[in-house]
Parts: sequence; C-alpha cells; structure tokens
Amino acid sequence: MIPYEHVCFIIMPFGKKTVGPKLIDFDAIYSGIFEPAVSRVQLPEGGHLEARRTDMDFFSGSIDLEMFHYLEYSRIALADTSGLNPNVFYELGARHRARASGTIIFHQAENPIPFDIAQIKAFPYEYEPEYHARQSRELITKVLSESLTENRLDSPIRIALAAQQSLATAEQRDIESRLRRAENFLRMADWNAAIQEFRGASQAYPLNPLIRMRLGLLLRDRDNWREALTQFEAAISLAENYSEAWREKGVAENKLASNDELIGDPAPGENALRRALVLNPNDFDALASLGGILKRAGRLSPALQAYRDSTELSNGHPYPLLNSIKMQAYLEQRLDLNQATKRLLGRAEHALRTQIAQTPPYNAPWCFFDLAELVLFQQKQAEFMELAKQGLSYCSADWQPRTWLTSLKFLRPAARSLPGLEDGIRIVSEYLSS
Repeated sequence: MIPYEHVCFIIMPFGKKTVGPKLIDFDAIYSGIFEPAVSRVQLPEGGHLEARRTDMDFFSGSIDLEMFHYLEYSRIALADTSGLNPNVFYELGARHRARASGTIIFHQAENPIPFDIAQIKAFPYEYEPEYHARQSRELITKVLSESLTENRLDSPIRIALAAQQSLATAEQRDIESRLRRAENFLRMADWNAAIQEFRGASQAYPLNPLIRMRLGLLLRDRDNWREALTQFEAAISLAENYSEAWREKGVAENKLASNDELIGDPAPGENALRRALVLNPNDFDALASLGGILKRAGRLSPALQAYRDSTELSNGHPYPLLNSIKMQAYLEQRLDLNQATKRLLGRAEHALRTQIAQTPPYNAPWCFFDLAELVLFQQKQAEFMELAKQGLSYCSADWQPRTWLTSLKFLRPAARSLPGLEDGIRIVSEYLSS
C-alpha cells in the first residue's frame, strides 16, 4: 500500500527535452533538485515527505492508473511547467480538479508562464551551476514545508466550482460559452472583446471570484484601475482568503491614491498587501508591490528591505532585483554592484532575453523595459536606447511608459554612474508628449 499521505508526486517531463535553445535533462533535475529538496521536508505529524514519479516506480499494473492514483491521493503535487509540456499540463489540470490544495508549480526561471495559469503563483528555479541548484533546493523545501503547514486553497478549478453549485444547467452552459470566447479573444490579443465577455460572465454569474479576478486583471492592464479595484474587492467578498485578490486590491488602492495620500502611514494599499502576505508569505509579487508602496510613501529603508526580501524569496526575479538595485543607487547616489548582484543580473538577463525572443514577446513592454535597465547597469548605452525604443513600440496604454519614466527619473541621483540615463528619460518623455 503506497503511503500517499507521505507522497509528493512530481509532475514533470521525462528524459532529455529541447526547451528553447537548450537540451535539458529532466531526469537529472529530478534526482539532483526535486528529490533531495522534497526528502528534507518534515511532515507536521512526523516523518518526511517522499518524492515519487511514475516512471521511477516499478508497477505490475498500468502506469497510467498509478499516475491517476498519485494525482488523486498524494498529499502534495509539484508540477514543473518548464518547456510547456502537454502531458504536464494535462496532469496539472487533473490534479487541480482532484484536490483543492497541495499543488505547487515551479518553472525554470527563463521560461515564461502561459496566460492560462498566469494568475496562479509559480516559483522559479535553476539547476545550474551548483550554487543556483543549492538555492533552488532550499526554496523548494521551504515552499513545500509552508504549504503543508498552511494547507491553503490553491486550485483555480475548485475556487470556481465552489461558487458554481447553485447554477442551473442552462446558465452554466451560457457562462462556460462566454469564458471560452473570452479566452479565444485573449489569445488573439483582442483585449476589449475579452473584457466584454468577462463582464457578461461576471454579471450572469456574480458569485464566482475567479471570474472577478480575471476581469480585474484585464481592466488593470488597460489602465482602468477604478473598475479593476471594484472587481478585486468583489472577489475578496466572495472568497475572503483569496490572497492574490488582496494583493491586487492593494496595488490598485495605491495607484488610485492622490499624491497627498501616498505619504500616509499606513500608505494606501499597504494594509491589503500585508493581508496578502499573511495569507501567502511566499508571494514575492506582494512583497515587491509592498516595496513600491513604501517607496512612494518615502519610507525608503523598509522599501529596500521589501525588495531584497522579494528578490531572495523569488530566487532573483528581475522585478524586485532591479528595484532593489535602483533603491540602493538612489540612497548611495551611485551604482555599485557586488559580485552576488552581478550573478543575479546575469540570470535575470538570460530570463528576459528568452521572454523577448518569444512570438509575441512575453510580458511586453516590461520585458524590454526591464532588460533596458539591466543593460544600463552594465554601461551598455546603445543597447539601452534600442531596448527602450522597442519597449515603447509595445506600449498599449499611457500608464506603462509613465510608470517606466518615473522609475528612470528615480535613478537621477546616480546618473554619473549611468551614462545614457538622461537620453532614455528624454525619449520616453518625447513619446508621452507626442
């Protein structure tokens, strides 16, 4: 009898697979990263978690049947979405339908997250060199340990279905049709049509927090912060422990605040972000957003610490990493990068260049703006200017270049260390005034 209460089922590709330009040995990742990280996780009732992967077990029956047993009964499932493997996504969907909690997503840092699961927290990892592999093992052990302790709801399917039970069949078919159309519009980048479909679905089905969240994110990205905030608050009223909705509520509240309100203590949105972090201490996006709120409130030292904590928790995600560098440069009035930071920048550069190489670029215009800042820190003035222009060409709303212009202006105290900074500020300003 398999002790499923002790099992962490690993959902990942098998063998060697080509991902982008690289040939990756996923079996080596299982044995060198996932298995040792899982084996160090202590169960609350005693004992340790055990990593299992169907091709590593020896069964007398069907491997597919055993796979479904693992998906249904394992206490924890760890999914590696690197390479966008169809089998992985099939098993991840089956797991999300089977279990309300205990499913954790990881991905190699340079590989993008598809929009379909972008609202689910995914943690980046790296398997080489050994220094990064050791950090990844530590991160995986920490995340799994906290998941066992908190047992938070993490299945978007179960979140949606929990609010759907009272729907009549005809109503359900109508809503499902609207959601399918919305997803198709998103894939075609027809944002306005997608928003209208989500609006229709939320009006027909007002008790679904996931629809409210998706609509809020789309409205946020179209610079409609006030209506986005309304949707995030509606999601929280339907699911009070929805940590991602609390995070987005905090960001929207701060975005909508007047200049006079920003310097308050607590600052607008601060309480909502701190609530998100109580619900999910591993949400590095919430930590980084808290850093931004504290920066705008003039509390620069705690802002720097929030960015650093987010950088550590995310294993060097570009957003908190770049903001921690900018904050330190502002405080010291010069750019001074140590070797550890340079290593993190090298990793971030690889991830951002991979995002830009996607068709279309992943997370544009921010992948261009983030890489532009990174090469600015490396004194690559010509490439900084070219990336800035490319990023501006992908802007779909004025708040995007305005936000980046504010970020660049924040670096002015360290301008002597950053040749090209003023030229970048000039071209963004000219874009906004044109």
